[in-house]
Amino acid sequence: MMRASRVCPLVLAAIAAAVPAGAQTPSTPLGASPSSEVTERFSRTSHLDANGAFDLTNISGNIVITAGSGRDVIVEAVKRVQRPNPNAARALLQMIDIQVVEEANRIDIRTVYPRPRNFPGSVDYTITVPADANVTVKATTGSIHATGIRIDALKTVSGDIELVDASAVPFATASAVSGNITVRGLKASAIQLTTVTGNLRVDNAQSDRLMARAVSGNVDYAGDLARSGRYEFISHSGDVRLILSGVTGFEVQANSFSGTVRSDFPINRRGGEGRGRGAATPRAIRGAFGDASAMLVLRAFSGNISIARR
Repeated sequence: MMRASRVCPLVLAAIAAAVPAGAQTPSTPLGASPSSEVTERFSRTSHLDANGAFDLTNISGNIVITAGSGRDVIVEAVKRVQRPNPNAARALLQMIDIQVVEEANRIDIRTVYPRPRNFPGSVDYTITVPADANVTVKATTGSIHATGIRIDALKTVSGDIELVDASAVPFATASAVSGNITVRGLKASAIQLTTVTGNLRVDNAQSDRLMARAVSGNVDYAGDLARSGRYEFISHSGDVRLILSGVTGFEVQANSFSGTVRSDFPINRRGGEGRGRGAATPRAIRGAFGDASAMLVLRAFSGNISIARR
């Protein structure tokens, strides 16, 4: 017994020396198993009549939706579950249910997850819809990227929204609680964009009414104004920045509680009292440029406001 107790420490020391240094520090915590991802694909093609409605609801996962040239709605989805035990992951994967309700003029897709709320699964969607379909997408956790669609509403709680070359008849809305919203080339009679903790950016939109509001983030707009259009850009703790072509005249009401307000356009103050950049005070502008055919309402609490030429 005495000999064994003396030999074992020597053997252990030799083994430790023979093992590479990197292998002595495992990538997973001691006693824990690496997480395995198990996936399953879902595919469905459905016909949708002209000017029909498409509605998708998802809890966790990213969504990519694009307008196609035909009358089919093509849904490709990937269900995912991560667990240390692959068998347990496969069992949980079967609990995620993609429900499709089809009608001639409407298709509804609902992603049903088992409780509890911290279920370790998600579904990523890639969808093609007819260009004239009226699209509504609601997500809890995940980003939404849409191109060329006709939008009714895009909503996510935690995730970004990117909308490119889309249209709406007549009203488009996009909202996020924790995420950025980026809109490029949107055509709609009225647009409403809101985010709580994210930035808002609008490029080359064509709309008679546009409202963009951020609580904790910047609001950026670049493009033209419609004659007789009304535009409201509001941020509580971010900057409001406009880059305009200068083709359309506008009336402006802009003020910031603790930031600065400036305009590269010569502003005629109301009552004809003076002319100049940022006319009024460093924290407010109230007046008109050109024929004042459009209306700008700009508000910030602790951020700056700027109106620049394109």
